[in-house]
Amino acid sequence: MVTQEAEWTKLADLSEVPLGEAKAVQIGEGRSIALFNIDGKLYATDNQCPHMGYPLTRGRVRHGILTCDWHERSFDLEGGGCFNVECDDLQTFPAEVRGGEIWVELGDWTYRRKAEHLSLLWEGLLSGDRWTMSKAIALLLKGGVAEVEIVELVLQHLGRHIASSHGSEAGWDIARLMNGLAVGRRYNDSDRLIALTTAASASSGGAAERLEVVPLPEPVGWENIEPWVRTFSRDGHSGRIERCLFTAYTLGDAEKILPLLFECTVEPHFLGFSDNLISLGYLSEAVDEFGWEKASELVFNLGSKLVGRGRGEPQRFRRDAIGIMREKLSELETGEKTTTDYDEDAFVNAVSSVDVQRAFDAVTSALRGGVSVDKLISTLVILSADRMARTPVNVDAGWECLTTELNLAASLRTVQHIAGDAAAAKGIFHSAWLTFDNRWLNIPSRTLTPLPVEVEFNAGSEEEGLQQITNAIETLNVQAVGGQVLGYLNAGYSSERLLHALGKAILWDDTGMEILPTLRTVLDEWKNCAGHPARNQLIVALARYATDIRTNKDSQSATTTAMRFAEGRTTVEIFDD
Repeated sequence: MVTQEAEWTKLADLSEVPLGEAKAVQIGEGRSIALFNIDGKLYATDNQCPHMGYPLTRGRVRHGILTCDWHERSFDLEGGGCFNVECDDLQTFPAEVRGGEIWVELGDWTYRRKAEHLSLLWEGLLSGDRWTMSKAIALLLKGGVAEVEIVELVLQHLGRHIASSHGSEAGWDIARLMNGLAVGRRYNDSDRLIALTTAASASSGGAAERLEVVPLPEPVGWENIEPWVRTFSRDGHSGRIERCLFTAYTLGDAEKILPLLFECTVEPHFLGFSDNLISLGYLSEAVDEFGWEKASELVFNLGSKLVGRGRGEPQRFRRDAIGIMREKLSELETGEKTTTDYDEDAFVNAVSSVDVQRAFDAVTSALRGGVSVDKLISTLVILSADRMARTPVNVDAGWECLTTELNLAASLRTVQHIAGDAAAAKGIFHSAWLTFDNRWLNIPSRTLTPLPVEVEFNAGSEEEGLQQITNAIETLNVQAVGGQVLGYLNAGYSSERLLHALGKAILWDDTGMEILPTLRTVLDEWKNCAGHPARNQLIVALARYATDIRTNKDSQSATTTAMRFAEGRTTVEIFDD
């Protein structure tokens, strides 16, 4: 029987812990204390191994070292220090024998291990060990540490990781980080934890020291930096751009940096480098969320690698397209503006016609005719989703190409917000080019305003409909899931509930990290494209994509274990549950 006196607690009779043996004593919901009687001296520790939660009473003690039986993590039995990396120190407690009773000073259990657990998270980020990251994040959140502090550490690591280990391809890392954070905010508890862990995993890897970037010596002003960056971008000299950007920041011109980067990236010579715009969009989001001071290294380094990347000699189709785009931009600058009604069907037919001249003519005509950039972006978003919703899946579905189409079109809203209509208008040519470049997918062109689709849908209720769709995803039934989603939506059931269920299914899957950017895009564009007659194709596209690339493996056990670990429960107790 456990009894308490001031800060000391009676946990057991000495007779219950014979010489050389150990005993676990429950002290509250989930948590237990390990008592060890070694050479006639009593020791008390947390019974949960700080590595993966195995009960330490099942371990062995030799020469004052307690070793866990599961993964051989070893601890100083008296002080609790761990001799291995990626393992927290073990919490120990003063213990004494009073008249045949074992009393332990447990203290008040106030969380005081923030620094240790932040260090543990940093170790996990360096090694890429998902369990270490999950455990550290769960412990920090359980201890009441603000989520923003955790994420700022992840961002700090990502900036150094990319600066020392990656080139322009690291845009994929920032995409997964920012989308993991954004999607995670829509969920709670274990769903939110897995989104945070996924975001952290995207940022993990080696992070070496590098030379400090210093500003250019005076006299240098924005009037010098802007043309230099444009020149270095055009010539592919990424290494020279970072110092220019850092100098602009120190001169107080931070607000001019992102518009300049977007303006560089929408130039014709970057046709075919769609990830530039997408990645810059997420960099700008990092600045909005964390501020320049915390996001600066990431923005300056990755931003310079994106806008200064080498492009090589373009192949014939891209070379011709670059020339056509330059001609069209010249026409837009010098030609007269008109006001015309927007024929979306004609625009879509032209863009998806596998004729780049016709596609760029249509873009030019729409822009000259006064069609708003917003409206054209919405058309391109829905067109991309419709192509995802209709692509054949019995052969290579081309999901990477199709999701890039969707995410590029959506990223033009950020271009418009940061750099204005002129830059976003150039971005529309990039989106049209990508549709042409993906002509190998052989998806027939069609209008976006077909008659309502009649599909057989046998669900008798909204709950039953959600269950049918979830089952189709879990059983990889990509042939059925699209029709089920349409039937559900045509029945007037809640799109918000469906999106929430789809998001949860994606988060709990090993392929969730890959799908996160597209999940985020669909969640945002579902609102941005409200009122469009083909809006349902956004959710159909997401459901088919998630179903077809799903590995049918989930991360539930790891995340659930991390949450229970943070509660102090041992792995054996978790598995018994």
